[in-house]
Amino acid sequence: MADETDELDYYAILEVERTADEEALRLAYRRLAWRYHPDVAGPDAVNKMQVINAAYQTLSDSERRRTYDAGLPLTPDAPPTRRPAPSGQRPRAGLRALSDAPFTLHRRFSGLDASPVAALSFTYDGALCGLGQLDGRLTIVTMRDGAVVSALAFGAQDRVGALQALRLSPRGALACAWGFSLGTRVWSIPDGRTLWNTAISAPSGAMDAMLYDGAPHVRLATPDAPLALADDDPFRWADDGRRATTVYSRPLTAPVSAAWLTPIRCKEDGSVGWLREPPDENWRVHARMLSIDGRSLLTFSTGKVAGVGHANTVQLWELERRTGVGARRSAGPRAVGRLVEPAGALQFPITATPDLAWVAVGSYGRQVRLFHFRKRISRFVEVGVLASDARLALSADATRLALAQGTRVQLFDTATGGQTQEWQGGDEITALGFYDSPGGVGLGVGLRNGLAEVWVARQ
Repeated sequence: MADETDELDYYAILEVERTADEEALRLAYRRLAWRYHPDVAGPDAVNKMQVINAAYQTLSDSERRRTYDAGLPLTPDAPPTRRPAPSGQRPRAGLRALSDAPFTLHRRFSGLDASPVAALSFTYDGALCGLGQLDGRLTIVTMRDGAVVSALAFGAQDRVGALQALRLSPRGALACAWGFSLGTRVWSIPDGRTLWNTAISAPSGAMDAMLYDGAPHVRLATPDAPLALADDDPFRWADDGRRATTVYSRPLTAPVSAAWLTPIRCKEDGSVGWLREPPDENWRVHARMLSIDGRSLLTFSTGKVAGVGHANTVQLWELERRTGVGARRSAGPRAVGRLVEPAGALQFPITATPDLAWVAVGSYGRQVRLFHFRKRISRFVEVGVLASDARLALSADATRLALAQGTRVQLFDTATGGQTQEWQGGDEITALGFYDSPGGVGLGVGLRNGLAEVWVARQ
């Protein structure tokens, strides 16, 4: 019996014409890998991504493509595909503010090419901004004058992958980025050296990392499955490790021992209070977020919960709990806060303040719910229709909420729930994030056309 993939139309899977050249195939694959979110797409997501991989591996190899094409039915009546004649680079449009306050344009980074800005990150004082493009190139710039501090890239330039996330260390000495088929890499920003790289890279949202300048090290929150599996199949790795989170800490200087592979494990289940139930085999952690100090972890999961049934769960973990006065050893992780709602009540998108005190998560497809774990209080912001692939950003003090959907960005006051500003973009919004600085609160926005902008509310 022939494999079922033999009957698939690989061109349709990659959404390209049969005449697509190598560059068109690369762009199509990056677009699908970047947008493809297995947790949002549903339980069949792992298999779907494997089919996308098979399609690209076949069509990007000239010999395999000829063999594949020879087995396709002829389509003599299909009109030829014509490419538009090049007419020079068209101007790229950024954001247009539809109101004058409170944020004004501080800086526009237009030196990047037209590859989408897939991720952006700031140092804790807002002095440096990291811009990550979809193909894996990173540019570190100063917020003072926009000068380029460092240009970084993932090893082999012929590797086709999709950047997913970028992090800068507090003082801007280190950068970490990861992406599908790119792996994970840590650089020294001043000299551009690679300090550590690995093939691991979880699907979007399923992995997080934080960097630290003092005694330089990186902390990773990953699916709870063997790291060796991530090298071979990141989607299977994420699926096998869906029921728990493993947190690793790896030093970046001096001799590195195998001790860094001794992890902190956060195992989730559906028990609430005195109600005890056996673990749900279908439990899935959809998102993992580390606090800026690396001592806390936030997870967003689905699975059966005692007394609730199938539910959405947002959980806060304390990773290193000290025991006794002056104790040097940790008692291990524990859950210190939990928000549980029936299935459908909570949804993507999800974000949090840097210290994880507040979380903002979609609710019922029309509002964003803000929840404070320690104080156990909620706020609700009505946003109208809320798509699961929208982007959220929350300011460090949780007073401002930014929402990007398509080419539109809205800013809300979380205390009143009212909208305070709105922008219209010249292309799809692909990255969003707040930062604090002595000069005020900033909002960074990346666009699919390669532009990035920073808007600031002055103090």
